[in-house]
Amino acid sequence: MDTRHTPDKDIGEGLRIVIRPNRSLSPGGMVALFAWMAAAALIIGIGFSLVGAWLVLPFAGLEMAVVAAALIWLFRHADDHELIVIGDDRVTVIRRRGGREWRDDFQRYWTKAMLERRHNWYPSRLVLGSHGRFVVIAAEIGEEERRALAVRLSQALRGAA
Repeated sequence: MDTRHTPDKDIGEGLRIVIRPNRSLSPGGMVALFAWMAAAALIIGIGFSLVGAWLVLPFAGLEMAVVAAALIWLFRHADDHELIVIGDDRVTVIRRRGGREWRDDFQRYWTKAMLERRHNWYPSRLVLGSHGRFVVIAAEIGEEERRALAVRLSQALRGAA
């Protein structure tokens, strides 16, 4: 989670909170991981096919295709984030998922941040909005970070930022 106080032409000036999912592998790391796994699978597959078990090679290729599909999906979602801008009179939430972007604007005075719990064993939901229109935010971060963000947003919306 990243917090900044910087102006932007399109969104306005105010408190900015950027929420990014926990990612342990960078895009460059994804490429290196795939190259290493593909080389290992190719070497093992060629070794087994030289011994006579030639069916290992096509299955190694199938395995690499599945790994490549998973890494492509992760690569497409590497820039996913949520940007919350709390200005003097409005709150803007911009959510980016897989190259698509959604923008929601709320009047600051009426906007509430609520942490909802359905069951004790199920993760909470942090919603932000007003007048019956709410957006779920911070769904990809941990429970403790979500609770801290809920407190931070509530304070910022009341003007105690």
